[in-house]
Amino acid sequence: LVQVSSQRSESDAHASYKALQSRYPAVLGSHAPLIKRADLGDKGVYYRAMVGPFGSSEEANQFCGNLKTAGGQCVVQRN
Repeated sequence: LVQVSSQRSESDAHASYKALQSRYPAVLGSHAPLIKRADLGDKGVYYRAMVGPFGSSEEANQFCGNLKTAGGQCVVQRN
């Protein structure tokens, strides 16, 4: 999976993904978001907007690289 956003609420994570999708349609346009809850202890709970799963870490890295080239930010999540 590739994380493209992390927000404090699930609705903010969806809204953030929609905004990113309209900003980077060539990269994110055909992907539906996966919203995952992450409890970070003292830091609180965040909702991560992610794309994937990909068939391999190479595919995930390539997707993330394409998004960064377009001007976005992302983090490849290791399983």
